[in-house]
Amino acid sequence: MRIPASIVSLGLAFSLALPVAADTVALREDHPDRHVVVKGDTLWDISARFLNSPWRWPELWYTNDDRIKNPHLIYPGDVIYLVMTPDGPRLARVETVRLSPTVRAEPLDEAIPPIPYAAVKAFLEHPRLADANALAQAPRLLGSEDGRGLLSLGDRVHASGLAGDTPRWHIVRLGKPLKDPDSGETLAHEVAYLGEAGTVDAGSPATLAIIQSAREIQAGDRLLPSTTVEQIDFVPHAPGKTVDGRVIAAIGGDQVTGRHATVVVNKGRADGIERGHVLAVSHAGKTVGRAAGESRLASFSPQSGHVDGSRERGHNEPYLGFNQAEVTGTPAEATRLPDTRTGLIMVYQVFDRVAYALVMDSYRPIYLHDRVGNP
Repeated sequence: MRIPASIVSLGLAFSLALPVAADTVALREDHPDRHVVVKGDTLWDISARFLNSPWRWPELWYTNDDRIKNPHLIYPGDVIYLVMTPDGPRLARVETVRLSPTVRAEPLDEAIPPIPYAAVKAFLEHPRLADANALAQAPRLLGSEDGRGLLSLGDRVHASGLAGDTPRWHIVRLGKPLKDPDSGETLAHEVAYLGEAGTVDAGSPATLAIIQSAREIQAGDRLLPSTTVEQIDFVPHAPGKTVDGRVIAAIGGDQVTGRHATVVVNKGRADGIERGHVLAVSHAGKTVGRAAGESRLASFSPQSGHVDGSRERGHNEPYLGFNQAEVTGTPAEATRLPDTRTGLIMVYQVFDRVAYALVMDSYRPIYLHDRVGNP
């Protein structure tokens, strides 16, 4: 038999202190009083059941680092309650325990993650993008020791341009440039991940061994330092300054993307962007009406008995002294409709001039060149 223990407070293992702003956190009108955690939940999903802005979950969860070790770890079966405190609403956890005295020992990878880590794992482990400056200086494969240009697993290869004592390298092939839609400047390049190489001799040229092959490797392919990426606790927060950027790529080449897809934005480390930044995505409003000074006038059609404002008045056509705006109510001059918010994205990997972001909420399709800004 399992019974709920007393309510204990829940924190999120933050690496920085976040201010509590309970008076500005808006609860959903249809929020539940409790939620039973199930496998597949994320902290974002759980908070979305209670908050209008689920990215603000750090402001709603209890924190108590003195009483609970690793307080951010919650598991399927735990119950999340909404409780009211003098400081406003908070979420607290009821941990399910057995009557018999046992120590709870569950694998960390079974804990509920902040975001769906599986959706970003491949992008963190294997490069799909590279900074333009880094690629310009990246070492190149020259060929195998016996002069072959096509390379495979186990081959020893020579490379030029290696510096330092990097023991392991990603092998990549240059792809299309990612350009700023406003300035046309190349911000980064897409790259195809081909495999891994380990340094055998850091001479000039250096000698490497191909230790992993995902695709065909050939002379001229480039090398980027390999990094080990561990699962990261993403802490969502708003940027500290105004952000005005664009979506410049949707991974996979799609023009439109939805929830839990990865997009690339044209803001990066140089612009103050960091992991966990939450950005709102907006689609530009359409322009309606006609431009000022355009001479499209309404004319009367005897055949149909109605006014036709869709064509220019000819020399022999009567002008009745009114225009399309007077007949149909269409504005005489062009009017740009307001932008439409289409979703929320959270940055999870940052480069010098661009960043990867995960679509966390998608109210409508997100398109290339949609604007991103403060939430």
